[in-house]
Amino acid sequence: MIFPDKKNLLSKARTRSAAVHWQQIKTAYASGFPLREIARNMGVPEGTALARAKRKGWTQEIENAKAVARREDKPSTVSPVEAVAMSIQKRGERHVERMGGVSERGVDHIETMDGPEILDSVDEIEKLDKVARRTFGISDVQEDHSQVAVSIAIFDL
Repeated sequence: MIFPDKKNLLSKARTRSAAVHWQQIKTAYASGFPLREIARNMGVPEGTALARAKRKGWTQEIENAKAVARREDKPSTVSPVEAVAMSIQKRGERHVERMGGVSERGVDHIETMDGPEILDSVDEIEKLDKVARRTFGISDVQEDHSQVAVSIAIFDL
């Protein structure tokens, strides 16, 4: 039976332990902590930590990871809330267009009527006028446009 070399086993254990130790230092550095401070807290000479980081290219890896994270922060697709808002906006625009067409056809029809027929249809004409004014944003009242109120909604999506 061959017995493993005790010294060799200890060396392998230290190597695994050291790898975990350096991975922890790298993770802390990637999190934004200064490398010198990490080295002092972990009991590693500052120069050793700086040299290892330079040799292994930790700075480049961290910058690449930050660049990827910045790209992932920007949504490349439309969010569900934005999609619903756009859909409702388009439906509203279509409705206004259709109601505008109805109003214009109604006015065209009224223009073909003679005087007594118009007077007999005053209620229907007023309803049509009301719908058209609402659709096109026309008001009977003169409004003072010297002051304008603006409401802004900010959604954090």
